[in-house]
Amino acid sequence: MELVTLESKAYQMLLAKIAKIEEYIKSDDAKPKPSKEQEEIWMDNYDVCQLFHISTKTLQRLRKDELLPYTKLRGKCLYRMSDIEVALNERLINRSPKKLDEFRKNYVVKNTHK
Repeated sequence: MELVTLESKAYQMLLAKIAKIEEYIKSDDAKPKPSKEQEEIWMDNYDVCQLFHISTKTLQRLRKDELLPYTKLRGKCLYRMSDIEVALNERLINRSPKKLDEFRKNYVVKNTHK
């Protein structure tokens, strides 16, 4: 075991720095903030059907078979982009993920110019 000694002043400076690091970690500044591209994108039936070139009946079957999670708001079905990505990655939806990337880019560009 090695014994290290510090001067009192150096020890106090070290404690102050540790306290600042602790304060920063506990503050909101340390938490990552989502960028525009990372914000959750919600799509309706029309968007999903257009994205995958499927009919509304096929989309209804995906919902019924619980392959695609959705939220119903005032009678309208909404789908999170992240849920669609999971379904694509798990091969629950038989489509190319490239379409989803293209859609995301177009969506971000379209909504940043508003």
